[in-house]
Amino acid sequence: MPTVLSTKILNSRQKRHLFAANIGLVEYNAVEIKPLYPDLPTHTFKNVIFTSQNAVRLAMAKDIKIDKVFCVGDKTAKYIESFGLNIQLKAYYARDLALQIIKKYPYEHFDFFCSAQRRDDLPFALSKHQVSLKEYHLYDSVCSFKTFTNRFDAVLCFSPLGVKSYYTIHDKKPMAICIGKTTAKAAELYTKAVYVASKTSIDSVVIKAIKTFN
Repeated sequence: MPTVLSTKILNSRQKRHLFAANIGLVEYNAVEIKPLYPDLPTHTFKNVIFTSQNAVRLAMAKDIKIDKVFCVGDKTAKYIESFGLNIQLKAYYARDLALQIIKKYPYEHFDFFCSAQRRDDLPFALSKHQVSLKEYHLYDSVCSFKTFTNRFDAVLCFSPLGVKSYYTIHDKKPMAICIGKTTAKAAELYTKAVYVASKTSIDSVVIKAIKTFN
């Protein structure tokens, strides 16, 4: 029976799908979120960009007012909608979202709530096209290193930092099943066997793992 290591704790439904496919599972949170506490303006934010659920959670804990939201990913969008917010644009990758913004809203100002370790794709693209952007760093993302003696057939990877957390401290480099292209690019530094889920969601990574082994 193949065994996978998930670098994020899965929900009970996702675990059942793996077990039903006769795939063993070991899991841990390879990335730790450490909230930061920046001072935020009290005015209503007109256009806000979110690329993670963590940023949404921490921003809404500040009880801020938001007019329009631009976001990355289905799960992030669904979480945003749970707060009754209006999603103006959604994309599956940060760079794709930036390109949509450049095309449709080139003269608007945007506020980006994110990790202090956020990738450069979106800010770089917007800056290159002179789109006004202000960043608010709501949390730090840090590696949570943990050593495993198990032999895994694959590692389920959900971020470049999650890739780093596992692969940099283990000599064995099993295949990586990744949530998206950016994570896959990070995994390619450590293993030649890299697979990418069809959608940028945890469910899609689980489905890709099942299809890979069955």
